[in-house]
Amino acid sequence: MQLTTVYDCIGAKLGSFNVPSGVLLAGYVTGSAGVPWSAAQLASHPDAIRIDQSPENTPADELADVIDMEQEAATLADLAPWVHAARTNYDLGTRPGQRKPVVYCSRSNVTPVVNALIAAGIVDGVYLWVAEEITAKQATGILSEAGGPFPIVGVQYQFNDDYDVSLFSPDWLKTVSIAPPATPPGPGTQTGWRFCSKCQGLFWGPGEARSVCPRGAQHDGSQSHVYRLEFVK
Repeated sequence: MQLTTVYDCIGAKLGSFNVPSGVLLAGYVTGSAGVPWSAAQLASHPDAIRIDQSPENTPADELADVIDMEQEAATLADLAPWVHAARTNYDLGTRPGQRKPVVYCSRSNVTPVVNALIAAGIVDGVYLWVAEEITAKQATGILSEAGGPFPIVGVQYQFNDDYDVSLFSPDWLKTVSIAPPATPPGPGTQTGWRFCSKCQGLFWGPGEARSVCPRGAQHDGSQSHVYRLEFVK
């Protein structure tokens, strides 16, 4: 199984270690103190995995590839709103290059994470990046056996002072969002509407994280195309 090695680090540590050829980087777009990467660091590594660590919701969170579920980062209550918003941004190509939503957590916390997703009506389309201090061979075994509605696409197995080391599925890494067509909507139209699989109605897609579905929680547009509506006087 051909896997990709990933080094993840905080912004303050980027540049303090050598990155071997073929290794991908992962860094933080939110967080406190020296955690977030600067705009220059992100621009220098456009393919890096982007991680949301902030416990406070910001637009940058919902453009990240990964939500960090651990102490002093995101909580289980943050999970469903982030997934809905990240899915919408991925589908709309709001940040071209964004990857499908991944939840980072310790391997021992997978069950609470999955239960929180299911309780929110999210039954697939979310991936996992799990952390456990094991060998590279064991990490490879976990990825080779990954499956189910919430497959593991990354395993963080080595923890160092300046960076941590993971193995990742290349299929998840290379599947990224694309920019929407350049042609603007015609006069009197509005694009971005989506179909909710729960209430069977249309809703404004970019506002999914803040929406209220009559069937409970937020609308779910994860299975929807993007619709363009015409205004009628």
